[in-house]
Amino acid sequence: MEIWYTLTGDVEKRSAQDAIQWINEQLYSKPVTHLRFLVASAGGDIDTGTNLYMYLKSLPVEVETIGFGVVDAAAALIFLGGKKRLAVDGCRFFFHEGQYTVPLQTAPLSSHEEALSVFRRNLHEMIYIIARETGNDTEVVANMLRKSKIMQTSEALEFGLCSDIIEKLPLQQQEAGFGFRESGSIERESRPLSKRRAQPLRAESEDDRRIDQ
Repeated sequence: MEIWYTLTGDVEKRSAQDAIQWINEQLYSKPVTHLRFLVASAGGDIDTGTNLYMYLKSLPVEVETIGFGVVDAAAALIFLGGKKRLAVDGCRFFFHEGQYTVPLQTAPLSSHEEALSVFRRNLHEMIYIIARETGNDTEVVANMLRKSKIMQTSEALEFGLCSDIIEKLPLQQQEAGFGFRESGSIERESRPLSKRRAQPLRAESEDDRRIDQ
C-alpha cells in the first residue's frame, strides 16, 4: 500500500519530528511499499532539511516527492529526498546560501572559528546533495547558491531537480486504511478529547426545575 504525507509551513525541528514519527508508525503497522511526500514551504532550518533528506533516502520503501507552490532552500533539500520527483506546473524553487546568526557577538576567536566551520560544513553538505541528486558539477551548484537562483518548473526539469512536471496533484479518494497525514495534525490530535469537544454548561432555569419535579 502507499501512504501520503504533506509538509507545509517552515522547515523546523518539530515539523521533521512529526513527519518521521508518523511515517515510522505507518511502516511499523502497515505493509507500506510506497510513500508520497508532498512539500510546499518557504524554507527554514538547513540542518533539519538535510536530516529529512537523509531520512527519506534511507527508507526501505519507494519514496516519491511532489513539490507544489513554493519550495525554497531547506525545503528543496527535502524534495531531493525522493527517488521520483514531481513538480506541479507553476511550482517555484529558490536556492541560496544559508543565513546564520552568531549567538555570541563578543567571544574568543576560537568560538567564531568553530561557528564558521559549522556554517561552511552546512554549505558544503548542501552543495554536495544538490550536485549529486541533479547530476550537476559542484562548482555550478556553488555558484548558483552564491548568486541565489529562482527556478520555474521548466528550468527545474532541465536542471535535473525534478523528473517530471504534472498539471494537478494526484489526489483521489482511497480505500479504507489508506494513510494520509498533513504536517501539524499530530499536535492537534494529541490534545485531550475533553478539550477538543468541550461544550459550555447550560444554566438551569426555574421552568426546567419545575418540569423535573
